[in-house]
Amino acid sequence: MIPERWESGSEYHWLGLPAPVPAEEAPWASGLLVFSGRDALRLLLRHGFEDRGWRRLWVPEYYCQHVAAALVRPGLELRPYPDHPGRPTPDLPDGRPGDAILVMNYFGLREAVHPSRRDGVDIVEDHSHDPWSPWARTSTADFGIASLRKTLPLSDGGVLWSPRLHALPPEPRLTAQRKRAAATKLAAMILKAMYLDGHQIDKAEVRALALQGERDLAVPGISAMSDVAGVVLRSFPIESWRRTRAANHALLSSLLANVGWARVLQPASSAGVPFSLAVVADSAERRERLRLRLIEASIFPAVLWPLEKTVLPVGQEAREMSRRVLSIHCDGRYGAGDMQRIGDNVARAGEP
Repeated sequence: MIPERWESGSEYHWLGLPAPVPAEEAPWASGLLVFSGRDALRLLLRHGFEDRGWRRLWVPEYYCQHVAAALVRPGLELRPYPDHPGRPTPDLPDGRPGDAILVMNYFGLREAVHPSRRDGVDIVEDHSHDPWSPWARTSTADFGIASLRKTLPLSDGGVLWSPRLHALPPEPRLTAQRKRAAATKLAAMILKAMYLDGHQIDKAEVRALALQGERDLAVPGISAMSDVAGVVLRSFPIESWRRTRAANHALLSSLLANVGWARVLQPASSAGVPFSLAVVADSAERRERLRLRLIEASIFPAVLWPLEKTVLPVGQEAREMSRRVLSIHCDGRYGAGDMQRIGDNVARAGEP
């Protein structure tokens, strides 16, 4: 990356295939690799409805609304329950036969949740923010899902597995529509890498291509992972990437330790690797001011997740958290110098 095009956040660029590494064991050794987290959920819901008798799905109030929209299907009632990243553990519903309860590891911060088990009630865990966490590896849930493309520089990728070794649905095929979507996303990643290296690439065109890929990815459907994403996943040094993320998070947290107007959410265990630096400002107004000033400094944070317009009713506690939290990238694209630059900008940008 040339200095004048330095930036942080936003979409992954193409990092190339790393040097070959020994295969690293994943929690989903017997699972299904699919195109996205949403595809994994759609596949699981169809399976749960048709083969496991699901008629009601409990969803945490604080959840990605694009994903929540993908949960809607005829005959399956959706019900919210209180939860958000500021809580150490979720307040899970009791459930009844025919229920499934979706549990989220927000920002990869939580330790394992062990709900009391009831006959006929399935537990589904979303490990998108740290698919290789100790919780994911030791899970006793009925099913686990993750969006792999959120934590790794992949054009696409999700996974569905059963920690309790329940039967899974048949593996889907790679559809023509998803193949085109993957190609669009991959092209955007390659062009972004060229832009960052100083080539004569229009950044707006790269962004438009990436957004088109996201729109194509969001088209309802169920598909396998693309071939290129599968090759990158098999070759990727997962634990090295996680160690870098953990070190970046620790450094950036220390740089913001004395900021009085915000707090940084920390993992419950030293074994947890946060997805990003989740900064909770003392007000929604300061959070928005911080977000806009960081964008001016070429730091592109994310709001995970907006809850102003929701698929299901959301309580005030979750909505207020959504208005005050900002997700700042600290993944393996960056090093200590980047964290120092980001930390300095965050500390300044949050001031009046």
